[in-house]
Amino acid sequence: MNDLTLSLLVILATGLLVVIIFVLVRRNRSEQEKKLAQMALERGWKLEVVKERLVYGQRIRHSDWVIESLTESSGKPEAEGSSNVMASTVWKAPVTGSTVLVGPRTTQISLGGFGETITRQLLQMALGEEAEGLEEVKAGSQEFQKRYMIWAKDPEVVLRLINPFFESTLLNWPKYAPTVKRTAKGLSVELRNFSLKKPEEIVTLAKLGDFLLALDF
Repeated sequence: MNDLTLSLLVILATGLLVVIIFVLVRRNRSEQEKKLAQMALERGWKLEVVKERLVYGQRIRHSDWVIESLTESSGKPEAEGSSNVMASTVWKAPVTGSTVLVGPRTTQISLGGFGETITRQLLQMALGEEAEGLEEVKAGSQEFQKRYMIWAKDPEVVLRLINPFFESTLLNWPKYAPTVKRTAKGLSVELRNFSLKKPEEIVTLAKLGDFLLALDF
C-alpha cells in the first residue's frame, strides 16, 4: 500500500466518522425535542424550537413565565483558548420589586478589600445601576451560606425568600449553580454556560420559578 492510497483511506475514514457523528447528534437532538414536546403538552405549556443562523434551542412559554434554553454562536472566528459558543438557560417573569440577588459565592478565601472590590464589580456587571445600595445578607443554613451569597436592598425581603425548598433546590442543582435575580426589570433564574435539555431539569426550574411567583417578597 503506497502513501497515496493510505492518505485516501485516512481521508475517507475521517469523512465517514464526521458523517456518523453528525447523524448521531441530529438523532439525539430530535429525540430531545420529542421528549420536551411531550412534557410541554402534558403540562399545557407551549414549546417553540429555536433554529436560527447563530442560535439554537428551545423556548417554553407559560401564561406567567418563559424559559429560554439556548446555545448561541457569536459568528466570529474562535480565538486561541476560547470559545465562540455560549449556552444559557433563563427562566423569567415580568415581576418587579426591590433588588435581590442570590448567586454562587465567588470565593471561599478572604481577600479583604480586594475581594470586596471584585464582588462589587461582579454585582455591577450583573445588575448595572441597581447594584448601588445592596448589602450582603446572611440567611439560611451554613451549607447554603457556604455556597451562595445573598444581596438585597431590603434585608427583610430575604427572610421571606429563604426556606427549606428554596435552599434544597439550589444546593441540589446539578452541575451549575443558578442565579436568582429580581430587579425593576423583572424576576429571573439564570444558568450561565449551561443549556438545559432534559425534561426533568426543565421541570425543576419551572417549580423553582413557580415558588418564587407564589412568594410575597
